[in-house]
Amino acid sequence: MSAAPELTLIPFSPLEARPQRVALTSAQAEAQANNRLQIILPLLDYSAEAPRYKMLSLRDGSPVTSFSRMAEYIAETTPGVCRRTLFDWLAAFREGGLPALADRQRRDKNTSRFFDAYPKAKWLAAYLYLEERMSVRVAHEAIVRDLQLLEIPAEDAPSYETVRAWLKQMPAALTVYARQGRKAYRERMAAYLRRGYTDVFANHSWVGDHMTHDVECANDLFDNVEMWTPIRMRLSAMIDYRSRMVVGASWAWEGSSRAIAATMRRAIHRHGPPENLYVDNGKDYKKVAKGALPGYLKESSVAPVGWWRQELDEIAATGFLARLGIAVTHCIPHHPQSKHVERFFRTLHERFDRVWPTYTSGNPFTRPDQTSVAMMDHRRLVRAGRGAESRHPLASQVIAGCLGWIEEYNDTPHSGEGMDGGTPLEVFNACLNPNQQPAPDPAALALLMKDRETRRVRECAVTLSSRRYVPSDQAGWVTLHGLNERDILIAFDRSVPETVDALDLDGNFLARLQTEQLVRFAPGDPHTQAQIADSFRTRRGLERDTRNTLSQIALVARSNGAVSPLEAMASRLQLAAGETGTDIITQRATHAKETTEPTNELIPGQGADRLADRLRRNSADSR
Repeated sequence: MSAAPELTLIPFSPLEARPQRVALTSAQAEAQANNRLQIILPLLDYSAEAPRYKMLSLRDGSPVTSFSRMAEYIAETTPGVCRRTLFDWLAAFREGGLPALADRQRRDKNTSRFFDAYPKAKWLAAYLYLEERMSVRVAHEAIVRDLQLLEIPAEDAPSYETVRAWLKQMPAALTVYARQGRKAYRERMAAYLRRGYTDVFANHSWVGDHMTHDVECANDLFDNVEMWTPIRMRLSAMIDYRSRMVVGASWAWEGSSRAIAATMRRAIHRHGPPENLYVDNGKDYKKVAKGALPGYLKESSVAPVGWWRQELDEIAATGFLARLGIAVTHCIPHHPQSKHVERFFRTLHERFDRVWPTYTSGNPFTRPDQTSVAMMDHRRLVRAGRGAESRHPLASQVIAGCLGWIEEYNDTPHSGEGMDGGTPLEVFNACLNPNQQPAPDPAALALLMKDRETRRVRECAVTLSSRRYVPSDQAGWVTLHGLNERDILIAFDRSVPETVDALDLDGNFLARLQTEQLVRFAPGDPHTQAQIADSFRTRRGLERDTRNTLSQIALVARSNGAVSPLEAMASRLQLAAGETGTDIITQRATHAKETTEPTNELIPGQGADRLADRLRRNSADSR
């Protein structure tokens, strides 16, 4: 029988070569190394300055006249140290310096002698724990149950702790990918790039997002909700990528998507349009840039029926971003590491929202008691028609306070990368884009989004106004391939026919499409694009290797005779041959229905005779 292959991505075999130790990671190890260095210092000095030690003598009275006698003298005067130990320390110091003098970890750390001796058990445990996502207890029980299959003597059966310790030492990337899924793996294990800041002009790129204030206030502004209604307003903000300055902000309550458009209109009117808008893949910003529906802005009891469709139709009038030449960039889905507007929102939560008496913390489990009391009092007063007596802050007060806080934030020194201690306002003015476009006419700022028409996907493409549109990237090809022979929405700007956006029938962004005859256009610096490509190549390689390892575990374990828990139970619990099982079930007895009709078990001749007799009797009775 051939030996099982080595599980290459699980480094549990003893290391072939001991790595060189270059640093001490604990105070205890550093103290130990320094103590041993002081002991061997005379040996290090003896070769260069032997006359210094000629006055020393050993216990027998003989003088120290050689290197070996010097080592013997140190061993005699240092308790617990022999000559052999001194020479070992000296050799270690000469090879690896001070770190080499501290005790090393055990050579077999993170290894298991049991699993090294029985590799089939290793494959089975890894298969059950990773591929089948079973517990450590299940893996241990499977090994103990299948000792003969795994070629393990009964006296060598592993303990639960042996299996647990080995499984818990598996690489985190492998465990997370197998047991928690691809999303968790990418969020916690995948490599990513960090962006620079100083190579971008101020007002070149804006970063947009929205947040919900952790402050409950009483409505006194929004017409489409009753007066004094308790609300938590949603802030939509745009900050400048280079300077972190907040260039625009607007507020809305749940049930409106105009805030994003209002934020951009105000910011562009004040500072001029940027060249690029960087947003995440949230449905609010897909709606503005792509036409998607916010998932949390669903129909409610206070919102008009179909309000979001009306809002989408109004916002989708014309190509606002395209007309101004603003490019839209979405961050990688679920990886908004470089979208630093999130850090600004966290600062706002910590330094602005917290000062209000109705601070909610964003979590009912951590909400302050005084806020809970204030919320109950406010609702009781509103139900009684006395909302004006509530001590809840008004929405107008929160907005006015936040506008003032934002101005203060823009004029406060910032410690972020590339800021050099300057305020966002100072950096914005000092690094302004030399190619800045002037602010457009206010009337143009009211135009947003695009027209929409329904088209059917055929052969991974759509046809609009006699133009055939195909995906502009690989992801788009994959998306449209899965939508062949299905209807989708096409969002387009009639003044910019080169590109359109593919949306699903609910308005969610699917892919960017371009006219078939155009060459592929990749905006951005070539060096930056190469960096991104290298990053993604690394990520794909790591993910591919992890996925291949999981597949190999299942394949090898199966080839060794491993079965899934369901298969093992089915095989283990089946009835023995010849056993019917009739003695372990009960059911109601069946009863024959009583009848007065004679049984009809006559031969054909007897039936004919009886019928003739019956007819004669009936004829006699009638006479």
